[in-house]
Order: sequence, then C-alpha cells, then structure tokens
Amino acid sequence: MRRLLILTAAILAAVVVFVLVTLPPAPAVSRGTIDPALAQRTWPGAFHVHSSRSDGADSKGSIAAAAARAGLRFVVFTEHGDGTRAPDPPTYIDGVLCLDGVEISTNGGHYVAVDLAATPYRLGGEAAAVAEDVRRFGGFGIAAHPDSLKAALAWSDWSVPVDGLEWLNVDSEWRDESRFRLARTFLAYFVRPGPALASLFDRPSTTIGRWDALTAHRRVVGLAGHDAHGWIAGRQEGSTPSVKGVPSYEAAFRSFALRAILPSAATGEAVTDARRLIDAIRGGSLFTAIDAVAFPALLDFHAQRGPTTVVMGQSIPAGGGAVTFSAQPSLPEGAEILLFRNGVEVARAANRALTATAAENGAYRIEVHVPGAPGSPPVPWIVSNPIYLSAAEPLEQPAPEPVRLVTLDALDWRIEKDAASSGSVTKRTAEATLEYRLKAGEETSQYVAMAADLTGVPPDANAVLLRLRSSNPDRVMVQLRSASRGGARLIASAFVSPDVREIAIGLPMFRSAERDQARFDLRESSSLLIVADLTNHLPGAAGDIEVSGVSFARVRPAGSAGH
Repeated sequence: MRRLLILTAAILAAVVVFVLVTLPPAPAVSRGTIDPALAQRTWPGAFHVHSSRSDGADSKGSIAAAAARAGLRFVVFTEHGDGTRAPDPPTYIDGVLCLDGVEISTNGGHYVAVDLAATPYRLGGEAAAVAEDVRRFGGFGIAAHPDSLKAALAWSDWSVPVDGLEWLNVDSEWRDESRFRLARTFLAYFVRPGPALASLFDRPSTTIGRWDALTAHRRVVGLAGHDAHGWIAGRQEGSTPSVKGVPSYEAAFRSFALRAILPSAATGEAVTDARRLIDAIRGGSLFTAIDAVAFPALLDFHAQRGPTTVVMGQSIPAGGGAVTFSAQPSLPEGAEILLFRNGVEVARAANRALTATAAENGAYRIEVHVPGAPGSPPVPWIVSNPIYLSAAEPLEQPAPEPVRLVTLDALDWRIEKDAASSGSVTKRTAEATLEYRLKAGEETSQYVAMAADLTGVPPDANAVLLRLRSSNPDRVMVQLRSASRGGARLIASAFVSPDVREIAIGLPMFRSAERDQARFDLRESSSLLIVADLTNHLPGAAGDIEVSGVSFARVRPAGSAGH
C-alpha cells in the first residue's frame, strides 16, 4: 500500500509538473494611444452562440452573465432552426446586449442568418437557395465553419454569394488536433481556461485564402465564430456531449472576441443599440482579437485620400491617386502589423503604427502578429475587415435570355403524394394548379406533387422554362425523373409568389436527389414534377401552385455571342 501511495503521488507530481511546464502563457499586455471616443465605440462581443433553446448547455440568462464576467458587451445567439421562428427582440441582460439569429442547415453546409424576420416558409435545401432566401427576406448570411473537417458542416459551394464567412471557428480548430494535444489542453484548461482553449488555434490559411479571393471581387465580411455550446462532443456525426460544461461559455468568451465599432456610443436602449450593432456587422466595421494572446485589443484602421477618410468595410474610389492606409492598434511587445492586398502582404511595421500608400485596386486588411502566439502557423492576434480600393460597384449583368425550343401546352398532370397528405390538380387550357396540404404532426417525409410525362425533348435543350405563381410566398421543388435510370431524379428549387414569375432552370442548376446518383441529360427525362415537401414546408402546410408555359429551352452562357 505504501508503494502504491508513493507511486500515485509521483504520478500526480509528474502530471502537475507537466501541466505547469506546458501551461499556455497568460495574455501579454498591450499598450498604445487610442482615441478614447473610438475605444468607447468599440464593443467586444461573441458571435455564433447556442443556448439550451437548441443544443447548448445553459440558458440565455446564464450565458449573458458569463459574457458579462468576460467583459463582453454583446452576444449573438444562433440557435439551430429553419427561419420560421420569429427572433426574440433585442434585450439587455446583465449589461450584455443579446441578439437573436439562426443557424440554418443546408445541403452545402451551415448558414448563419442575423437580422432576419420570421420567414413565410422553411429555409433549407441547397445552399444557394438558402442564401438567396436569407437575402430576399432582409437577413445577412454568414457561411459557418466553412472548412470544417466534419463534412456535414463544411461549406461546399463557393459560387454562392455569401454576405460573410467565419475566418475562425472554435469547433473547426480542435478537430485536427492529436489526442495527446487535446489531453494536454484539457489539463491546462483547469488552470488557465481561456489561453488553454486558444492554444488549439492555428492560422486557418485555407479559409483566410478563400476570404481574400472573394473580397478581391466583392464585399464579404469576415467574423470569428465561437460556436459555443457549453460542452464538447466527439468527432463523429451525432455524438452526444462528452464533457458537459467544458469548455464553459466564459472560457470561450475569454479566448477571443469580435470588436464591433459602432458609429456612436451606446444609448442603453436595446432596439436602438441592436440596430447600430447589426449595421456595424453588415458593414464590416469590426475586427477579431484573440484576447488569450494579448489584451486589451483596440484598433484604428482607416484609409485617406485628400479630405476623404474611410474605415473598415467601406470603400474609396480608385483612380484618384494614391491612398494612405493607417493602422494603429494597441500593441504588445514585439508585435508586427501586416497590411495585405487581396491576401498578399504589401507592407509591414514592427512595434509601431503602420502607414503605407497604395494605388492598386483591391481589398486591404491587416493582421497583427504577436511572438509566441499558438498554432502552426501561428494564429494572428488581430484580423481586421478590409477597406476596399475599387472602381464603382459593377452593375449586375442581365441573365441571358433563354431560347424557347418547344412549349408543352398539353401536359397531362396527375397527383403523386404520400398516403396521409392530400392534393388535387385543376387543369385548364394552358395552365394547371396544384392544391396541396401536407399531413400535420410528426415529420414522416410528407410530400404532394403534380407530375407529367415528358416526350420530344430537343437534343440541344439545356434548360427547363416555366411560369409559376402561388397564393403566398413559397419555395417549391422542380424535379426531373428518368425512367431509363431506374427512377433517378434531378432536383432544383424555385421561389414563387402571388406574382407570376418566369423561371429558367439550366441543367447545371439541378442536382441529383441522392448525392451518389449519376446525373443525366434532359433527353433522358421522362417526367417533370412540381413538389411541395418538407425541404421548405412544415407538416400541415397548405397552398396552391399555378404552373404554365412549360418549355424546353436553350440558355447560352453569359457573355457568349449568338444563341
């Protein structure tokens, strides 16, 4: 027994020594002269937070209290949902402004929407459709954890015009670490929680590179997402919480924070302050700081040409001569400020403010690097949003007009549905109306469709053209089915409204209903279906869809000559 006790004590002593030797350092102290008014308008906060209202561990009140202890001024809650729930009104809890957003699951990753009112139908399905609907209904959308190692979370379609993206996400940062590294971090967490969590961070070069590539052509806001749940799960899909309460919300909030720069000081009135905060996020007037590396974090980043001065998120017209970029953050010892243009470093300053001139079009942003920061490559201490030196915003090119090849006026529509839902088709000379009602209650793959057989598809057709109208704003699925391919289906979705809309769906816009199924050509299509299902409808949903002008068409690529 004595030997066992001695051995146990020796092991414990070795563990303590190991933890102390490998303990992440406390945050360095940053110093500098920053305009007090700017400091007052700079709000630290957390973005992408889940409470017990979805899959988080604690209530909104408990999370707000943790944010207050960490020195934050706001929290953006992003519960999992489909957009149909009305967001909670902004409110102050323990001096922390609480905003309500939603994290929407798509077939191409997760999309966080803020400033989004309740939508008239469920948002889901293809990433492009969800992003389109978030913007249609007034929201601002951010691609969450875009390069996650968890396939269901990673953003897969970079042609989608996202409003923003998470350049850093905590859930993504730990997934590529070894078990030994995670175990070491777990031990250090109980001594120095915030720095221990930040010790898992690297500079996510792939994601930052994507962001730089996007901002070279248009505005895209970069944020860091806490993805805080108050617990961690295993690496596998559907894992249950493995350690509840670790990391805590407070530890996550102390590891890093967004800094939104508001146009004026807070009023203390939640709705007014929330509007100013949301406008700052939408406008890219914010930066990220890893507080576990250095603290406090303040930043004055602006560009000037003559009497014109712009700040993060804003643009200054090209062609009027050189622009002077100035970056003055609070700085810890040994820090370097790097100025990037479209992801390429163009200037650097060590232990002092940065001033540089440039005349080339592009997105200019800064990173502040601090010696000893964690990661390989090391995570930047500060990452700003860009200032844009650019020509006037390009006008959107009109979509090429489809060439109608053959119109199908005499389609014989019929109903297909699940056993418990109801539907009917009313046929007229050149149009037909689907009336549907999905079974209420439990989700059991409810659907109602109107279907018609297809023949005589022209060999050069590459699009389906149709006119749609609905009783209310709605989104329906347009499907092509191939009998020669064993009933395989290609699907796309379309927004419909009480106004008749002519919609051209090119073949590349369709995807296989089952991801592992092969695509097929329009000439192999045997049936056309207009479907109301649970992709964009809740159980019990009802409505009507009017269809007319169904045609096969040819759409020439944008910018090409001729037809």
